[in-house]
Amino acid sequence: MKKLTSTVCLTVALILHCHSVISEEYKTINTREGVTISFIQNTPSNDIKAAAILFTGGDGKIGIDVENKTVSTRNFLVRTRSLFSKNGFLTLTPDLPSDMDSLKNDRGNTDHLTDISFLVKQIRKQTSKPIWLVGTSRGSITVSYHAAALDIQGVVLTATVSTGKHDTVFSGYLEKIKVPALIVHHEDDGCSASPAMYVKEIMDALNNSPKKKILWFQGGERGDGRDCGPISPHGFLGIEDKVIGTMSDWMFKAIGEN
Repeated sequence: MKKLTSTVCLTVALILHCHSVISEEYKTINTREGVTISFIQNTPSNDIKAAAILFTGGDGKIGIDVENKTVSTRNFLVRTRSLFSKNGFLTLTPDLPSDMDSLKNDRGNTDHLTDISFLVKQIRKQTSKPIWLVGTSRGSITVSYHAAALDIQGVVLTATVSTGKHDTVFSGYLEKIKVPALIVHHEDDGCSASPAMYVKEIMDALNNSPKKKILWFQGGERGDGRDCGPISPHGFLGIEDKVIGTMSDWMFKAIGEN
């Protein structure tokens, strides 16, 4: 029965039944002329300690259906969004802008920077608490490109894409990031685009961050055999609570929130 419950909680459709939050809202806002972006907002049941924008990997598409309140991905950050709220974060999890089919090779798009700035403004309407940009896999590339240009107070790079024939986290502007930075990686991440061997180089590239740390994790479940997929060590399968809890603790300490 325990194994069955664990499996059920991995699905996007049911993950929120496993971790209570005060609210989950599906919203769409205008960001540029004729362009909208949809996102999921999760609000903690207690006071907001901080806020975070969660950037998925792959092509950036999570398939938000605002009317039916569903998503079509099991990405690590999408399926754990309620855990952030459980720990005190107001989170926005964005889909692709309406004029883009993919961000896979276009994470540095300046129009998308405008879209993200509107998400920051959306948060500022609700709280003055520190804002973090959190990326996973290729979502970390989005953070590396745009963090320095936004009024945010911290960044987190998880399962970061650091090598390959397309953009990597080193294509962005890590050296311009001047806020606390957390790197999170699984020791058994088998994805060829996010090898453990480059984590120290990511740390070194964040040479202007005033406070930074690497969090290594191990254990969990092997998943579906897709090394670069979310249901694997690359997506911290089976240790989601531990990962988000440890991340949250460090993030709060880095900005002086207890």
